[in-house]
Order: sequence, then structure tokens, then C-alpha cells
Amino acid sequence: MTIDEQVSVVGSLDVLPPHREFAPRPEAAPMRRPGALSGKLVALWVVALVLVVAVVLIAVEPLFQQREQGLLLSDYRSSIDKAANQATGLGGVEVSTTAPEFGSPVGIMEIGPINLQQVIIEGADAPTMQNGPGHVPGTAAPGQPGNSVVVGRSTLFGAPFADLFKIAVDDLIAVTTTQGQVVYRVVEAGSVQLSNAKAASKPASSGAAGTSGEYTPILESGRISIDSLYGSSTDDRLTLVTSDSAFPLNTAEARVVIAVMAGKPYAPTPQNGRTNRQTGTTSDTSHWPIALLAALCLGGAIVGAVLLYRRSSARLAYLLTVPPLLVFAVLASETFSQLLPAWF
Repeated sequence: MTIDEQVSVVGSLDVLPPHREFAPRPEAAPMRRPGALSGKLVALWVVALVLVVAVVLIAVEPLFQQREQGLLLSDYRSSIDKAANQATGLGGVEVSTTAPEFGSPVGIMEIGPINLQQVIIEGADAPTMQNGPGHVPGTAAPGQPGNSVVVGRSTLFGAPFADLFKIAVDDLIAVTTTQGQVVYRVVEAGSVQLSNAKAASKPASSGAAGTSGEYTPILESGRISIDSLYGSSTDDRLTLVTSDSAFPLNTAEARVVIAVMAGKPYAPTPQNGRTNRQTGTTSDTSHWPIALLAALCLGGAIVGAVLLYRRSSARLAYLLTVPPLLVFAVLASETFSQLLPAWF
């Protein structure tokens, strides 16, 4: 190659475009497995259901419970006025010859130290105690001879017995029935472990306020059988019971307040018999299918609401989704609560 040809080649190299460095192509994002995505959606759905049910039970259901208490209070005061009018009339008071119906009011309980006024309802199962404290069937009626047991909720549906731990010895509890008003004085309060062991035939305690006998403590040992706690007594007492555990399914830890009558009891009237499902510590497991169906309906309503908000105006979505969401949320919450012990 001649010198002129070499110069020509070198000159041509000067006009070549500069070298460019190309960035590496980004790697494609890994494909999400359908199973993982479905698992996350299910988990999100479960979390949403739990949150909705919790909000309804803690914030909304107490309003319904207060409303039911107001209706029961108005109805029972009418019964008290009727009994008072009969007492001043020539015919005398009509004495009941039948046991009270389940779900009906049997007394008004007032506890000043915890600012509590509640209508006591006959029955101690989960559905009944959504409306207030339940009188345990098979125990003495409030204000009558023997041991009258009332169980109340500690957490849900207004939690009327949430402050039971604040009640102290010598506090007074007033109970008004159609027979009149009686006052009980607290003699013992504490937390105990309930057992299912059968109670002895001997009465739970002897002696009462206003008699020569002395009250014999039954909660000191920290453990007592439910039959003994709910059983008969030789004094006239009011026994208040609620859950003492933060774990809903724990039916062994109980908060108990025992108060004895300060005067004479009224004449006894017929009462219902006690069953294992009417202790306040049991749940209604027959509601599992209804609870599952309500949860599915609520989940479907949540999904439908999300899709509607994305594809339509906010106003239209609000009008169409709020009513079914509220209905299914309340239905799911009430049925789910019946799967928990009635006193929780």
C-alpha cells in the first residue's frame, strides 16, 4: 500500500461515528403465580371481614343494645305500674302461675358504684344476652328466696358487666321487680376458675345479712364448680357472673360478685328449669352455616362495592353499596357473636 493510500485510510477513520455504549436490556419481570395472588386476595378478604365484624360488634351493636334496653325498660315499667295499681285495688296483685317467657324482662338492676342500670332478661344464651344481662333459668328469681344468678357480657353488645371488677364489698345493688324493690349488699367479689365438677348436695353458703348467721366465703380458694356457684343457697342472694378473660373462647375464668339480701324476700313464683345451654358460658354452634353464609355475602358485597366505585360515579356507588354492606355486616356480626360464649 502506498503512502497516499495509507493517509486516505487514516483520514477515513477520523470521520467514523464515535463508539456508543448501549445499556443492557432490562430483564422481564417474573410472572406472578396465580396461587400466590389468590392467597393474598383471600387473606385481604379475611382481614376486611374481621375488621368490619369487629367495628360492628364494638361500635354499632352497643347502640342496638341500648335501644333494646330502652324498649324493655319502658315495657317493664308498665308492668310494674300495673302491679302497683293492682296492689292498691280491691282485687289484689295477680300472682304469676307460669314461668317467665325467655327473652322477657324479669327485673331492673341498679348498681350505683359503676353507674349501671340494666333490665334483666330471662335466659342466659347468646341470642338473649345480646339485649342485656340474662337471668339463669333454674335459679331463684330476682328478689325471691334463694340464689338468683345473673350473667352479663364483658366485651360485646354494650358490655354491661365490663366494670364488675370495680364493685367492692359493702356496695349496694338495687333490684326492682313487679313484686317490689329489694336491696342486696355485696359480701364477696373476685376472680375464680370455673370447673364442671358436680357440686355437693350441701347448699353453697349459710347465713345472710339481717340474720344471726355469718356469710361463709366461697370464692377464697380461687376455684369453684359452676353447679355450686349456680346452685341453691340457704341465704337470699344475688350472684353476678361475667367472663374474666380477654380470650373469647376461655370459659373457665370468671369474675363473680355475690350480694346478700338486706331484707325479706318476696313470695316465690314458678321458674324455668336450668339446662347446660342456659349458663351464659356456652355458645350456639348451630349458627355456623348461617355465619359462613353471612360472611360470604358480606365478602361479595365488599368486592361488588370496590368494582362499582371504579366503574361508576362515587355518588351512585355510595347509594347502591352502603345499604347491603350495612345489612350484611350486622347479620355477619350477630351470627358470628353467637358462636362465642354468651358472657363475652
